[in-house]
Amino acid sequence: MKTLLILAAALLLTSCSDSNDSTASTPEPAPPPEPTYELSAEIKRTEYGIPHIVAKDWKSLGYGFGYAYSQDNYCVAMREMVYASGRSAELLGEEQGNTGSDFLFRYLNGDDAEFEELFVNKLPEFSRDLTAGFARGMNRYREETGDDNLAEGDYGCRDAPWLFEVTPIDLFKHMRREALRGSSDNGTFRNALLSVEGPADAGATGSLNDAQLADFSNSAAAAARGMHNFDRGSNALAVGSESTQNGGAVLLGNPHQPWFGAGAWYQAHLTLPGEYDVAGAALHGFPFIGIGFNKDVAWTHTVSLANRFSLYELKLNPENPLEYQYEDEMREITPVEVTIDVLLADGTLEQQSFTFYESHFGPVLNLKGVSEFLDGWPMFNGSILAFRDANILTGTRGIEQWINKGKATDLEGYIDALATIGNPVFHEIAADRGGEVFYGELSAIPYITQEQLDTCVNGIVGPLLADATTNVIISLDGSTSACEWGEDPEAPEGSNLYGASQLPQLRTRDYVGNSNNSYWLSNAQQPIEGFPTIMGPVGYEGQQQFLRTRIGHLMVEERKAASDGLSETPLFDLETIKGLMYANRVYGAEVTLDDILQFCASSEIETLTTVCGILAQWDRRVDLESQGAQVFTEFWKALGSKLGGGFQGVISNDTFWRIDYDPADPLKTPSGIDLDITSNQILLTEVLLNAEAQLQSNGVLLDASWSEVQYLERNNENVPIHGGSGTMGVYGAISARLSEGGYVNPGSGNSYIQAVTWDETECPIADVILVPSQSTDPASPHFSDQTKLYSDKRWVRFPFCEDDIVASQIGDTLLLQE
Repeated sequence: MKTLLILAAALLLTSCSDSNDSTASTPEPAPPPEPTYELSAEIKRTEYGIPHIVAKDWKSLGYGFGYAYSQDNYCVAMREMVYASGRSAELLGEEQGNTGSDFLFRYLNGDDAEFEELFVNKLPEFSRDLTAGFARGMNRYREETGDDNLAEGDYGCRDAPWLFEVTPIDLFKHMRREALRGSSDNGTFRNALLSVEGPADAGATGSLNDAQLADFSNSAAAAARGMHNFDRGSNALAVGSESTQNGGAVLLGNPHQPWFGAGAWYQAHLTLPGEYDVAGAALHGFPFIGIGFNKDVAWTHTVSLANRFSLYELKLNPENPLEYQYEDEMREITPVEVTIDVLLADGTLEQQSFTFYESHFGPVLNLKGVSEFLDGWPMFNGSILAFRDANILTGTRGIEQWINKGKATDLEGYIDALATIGNPVFHEIAADRGGEVFYGELSAIPYITQEQLDTCVNGIVGPLLADATTNVIISLDGSTSACEWGEDPEAPEGSNLYGASQLPQLRTRDYVGNSNNSYWLSNAQQPIEGFPTIMGPVGYEGQQQFLRTRIGHLMVEERKAASDGLSETPLFDLETIKGLMYANRVYGAEVTLDDILQFCASSEIETLTTVCGILAQWDRRVDLESQGAQVFTEFWKALGSKLGGGFQGVISNDTFWRIDYDPADPLKTPSGIDLDITSNQILLTEVLLNAEAQLQSNGVLLDASWSEVQYLERNNENVPIHGGSGTMGVYGAISARLSEGGYVNPGSGNSYIQAVTWDETECPIADVILVPSQSTDPASPHFSDQTKLYSDKRWVRFPFCEDDIVASQIGDTLLLQE
């Protein structure tokens, strides 16, 4: 009506004007107002499908990123959120879903309103905006694409009935689930939390005899080995101004993550002009860059095996099994029932329930999967165990830390960003344009002092678990406040974690590196010492190190001396650190094969002739042209199964090595095989023949080239994959099981690799590769393009500055607005 009145008034004024006035003219109509958009993002793609997103605010940045990511991998993130939301059995059905996982995450997260209040609302606004935008970008992609046009293939979801509209809460739950994979969602402890059946009538026996103690120890050690796949580790190396040819810094990031699904990487470049400009790779469904670089700083991380939890032994009230002793009182154990919907085969929904039991430390668990003697309520000694998780609050907090790391202009700013302890499970490694490098175990570690470890691990169960698992599983006395986690004023409030200044770290201009052992040898010439075992029980101070750790440091020494064949010029540059990455040396062979071949030459066992002959001709590498690497791979696997050092991931047998481990020479010991010991000769015969038999039974030629044996199937094409098992000392680790035809379709290992340095320009120089490629859609041109580059030992130059982006752009620029 208002518009009509304005128009009528204008007509009236026109009719009253002097029609003979030749100077009168009709005014130009006002231009229509520019449309305003709540969300606006620009997306350019460069070679190999890397999206570069520029936006006006955090919500728009997430919006553009969520949309670009979904173009390549929408179905991957959606499937992960089905599980993170605790709805897998409801949406996927009883057979495909996981009721146990659903019970656990409904228990940990509560409903959406509770989750938002407890976790999300405490985050800074930019974190919430970025995540909300990412969710909207994913939803817009689905709306425009239609369910009937979504990706097909192993990771597709075309016309899937389980799709739903994504909310920011779903994304935050997904982030939280990833942070708990080393603790509550680790298979051992998830199963233990879901094995609790409540109090029973069984009485306590009080003690274990010697045979039972031995059985307990063996089963606990075996369970600890299963807590981590040592082929799924990572390498990181940052070299400072004292060890580079141009006096700058260079960083190598080499995470050994899964190639597909949860934990896999996606490349991107996110820019909020004047505030945030970061390139690298994000985990699937995460709205921020995890490993990457900006104009002045580059960073990466490796999985840390520091303790992320502790158990507490609760001494039950003999008169009431739902009470336990704490100081001079009895505290209650509270049942908490969780109910989920389960889709049955006939299409109907059924409600199923599970009861968790809570102490003030955390939920009760049943570790019967670790040892039968840990079963029962009560266990044999009248106690039960409770679980406290250091990462219960870390997952959602991580987004704040990673964004602030990306804003850093030097190492000082990067280290400051780590103080929020938003890192759940990683060693931090970084370098800056000024030539400094940094290592830090600045992650979520419970505030348990060495004094507490010495006094609170008591009784029968605690020491047995600690000894059997080399301090990987710690059980503390739950009857006294003296064994509670402490408080550090630097740590996030209420977290009971160590604050940043009390955690191991090293800042230098030489180098730092890590390959999943503890902080101890982050620089082989500058050991970090004097910290509690809880900060690094695997490869702790003075302990034997992984073969990957050893070869990593030795390759640094050789490069400094120019004795590695990569360049006649000593010290590092971008090309030599890339050459180190693709060297594919097998350090296990370097320290044992001469003795194996000596044994072969002296052996009169004719059946060893073939396998020994192939090993003699092998080049001791896992390059595509290497012939016989499969023989040593199977040999080492069998050897490790017989002599392996449990969760430490090393062969620490007292009689096997010719030169025993020496803490004063941790990089070169142990080495050689003691051939004077008859049992070693018998062992070598057994594992060599086993290797031959395993390969023959799977149809693998013993002398086939590695390119014929290890490959990834992509659209009816086999793409050869170089690299090999990390446990046998391959720096560029690839995790693949022997199956019919070879090591077909590796599932993890070298994933997103980046080599970053700087020159006098404003633009960082980054050569990268995403081994499984950007997209999981078989119809995408980026389904296997980088995989083939990796196969040829090539790299992608990641464009960062605008001129380089434009020069490398493929396709049209997409302006995404609403």
